[in-house]
Amino acid sequence: MPHRDLTPETVFKPSSPAGSEPVFAFASPAPLRCEQEQYKHLINAEMMRQGILPAHLADRMGLSRAKLHKILKQSNPLSDLLRDQIFDELGIDHVRAKISVALLHDPHAYVEQSVFLATESLKSFYLEVLTCRRGSIEVDLRPAVIHEAARRAYDLLLSHQERVLQNNQTLQA
Repeated sequence: MPHRDLTPETVFKPSSPAGSEPVFAFASPAPLRCEQEQYKHLINAEMMRQGILPAHLADRMGLSRAKLHKILKQSNPLSDLLRDQIFDELGIDHVRAKISVALLHDPHAYVEQSVFLATESLKSFYLEVLTCRRGSIEVDLRPAVIHEAARRAYDLLLSHQERVLQNNQTLQA
């Protein structure tokens, strides 16, 4: 389907026209590992990206090096509490990690710019829903208006980023 024909409604239709790519084609067709194993993979990848050794992470968290090694590198279970503590220690965004693992089934997606942007948009959306539930906003908006507002916001964000990059290049020259 050509890009100009895509709309929020057509992207998520259950049956797409023949030859078109499904909206979640970027995600693995089936999870290769359970969520816990994918979180371990994400944690190990983030430690490598940050240049942190598992032993140093264990020391910083006050855990036994052997225990953390058995959890992250072997088959010992990773509890939700320990996962969240490790996320906090490494600065891993909980929402982006959940989207990468639970929705996309791809712990590598965590570092992708598109996942970062989608996650931050969802956080903003959730905040607006919370505000609406508290009665602060009582406006009945049509989906087309919401989609257009989001499109314009992204256009503004991209043009602003382009200006910032141009100004940085000008200052460096």
